[in-house]
Amino acid sequence: MTSYPPHDQKGTYISLFWGIFSMGGVTGGLIPFILNYNRSEAGSVNDATYIGFMGFMIVGALLSFAILPPNKVIRDDGTSCTKVEYSSVWTEATEILKLFLNWKMLLIALAACAGNFFCSYQFTNVNGVLFNLRTRGLNNVLYWVAQMLGSIGIGYVLDFSFSSRKTRGYVGIGIVALLGTAVWGAGLANQLKYSRHDLPEKLDFKDSGSDYAGPFVLYLSYGLLVAMFQTLVYWFIGCLADDFETLSRYAGFYKGVQSAGAAVAWQIDTRKVPFLSELIINWSLMMVGYPLLLVLVKLAVKDDEDGAEGAQKEVAS
Repeated sequence: MTSYPPHDQKGTYISLFWGIFSMGGVTGGLIPFILNYNRSEAGSVNDATYIGFMGFMIVGALLSFAILPPNKVIRDDGTSCTKVEYSSVWTEATEILKLFLNWKMLLIALAACAGNFFCSYQFTNVNGVLFNLRTRGLNNVLYWVAQMLGSIGIGYVLDFSFSSRKTRGYVGIGIVALLGTAVWGAGLANQLKYSRHDLPEKLDFKDSGSDYAGPFVLYLSYGLLVAMFQTLVYWFIGCLADDFETLSRYAGFYKGVQSAGAAVAWQIDTRKVPFLSELIINWSLMMVGYPLLLVLVKLAVKDDEDGAEGAQKEVAS
């Protein structure tokens, strides 16, 4: 999604990927919602839910054999997407270790850590705590739909809003930062109503009034923000290079740090840290990440003309 697209359509391709990716979440929410519709009380999902998940995973694994090799992928304009030259394990290990001294990657590291840090808080301590079984499934369906919309929206801004790519980067950070402030601020107001030691009564999607509507809209807003934030970071990664080899390492670094952050977050939750503290950590990680991304735009992101010229020189060499 970062090396296949033309130089000026990386946000669009990332959004396309995110839409397909989010369909997995939509399906993953529909299965427990449908199969547990008549089990509104608290409890675990039934066996059919796990069988459904396993079925989709098996089909997905088989479909992976149909993926076209990268060197056979041709763009609409007739250009080849990438030329893969396989290196040794030692070379890859060395190059990956170097990324931890790469100032561009270090500027992205905090945003990468924040990228999946939210999972334990949003999935367990918001959706899991506030809603009953079937409603959690419905919420997850719409949470991932919100992610699709968020990725498409910010992807359009990052590709088409201004002629200068630097300007689009600045605007993208501004939009996501403002939305993040609003969403986490609303989350704080909601979190002050309950705690780990004072859990509320489970809400059902059939509940009337604002009891269900407010937390439901908040949960959807979390999904919208997460997709916009991650699409933004992926877009910056795509701006830093054009060759498949470099971008694969950059994306691997991002996902590795992101997963490490998620591992820490789940351990924090296991230690029964107060919900409010978890929210503050999540909010702080994102907020500190924005200024570092601004520095990245200033120092590393080139405008489309400069980037395209550099890519041509790289291919020629």
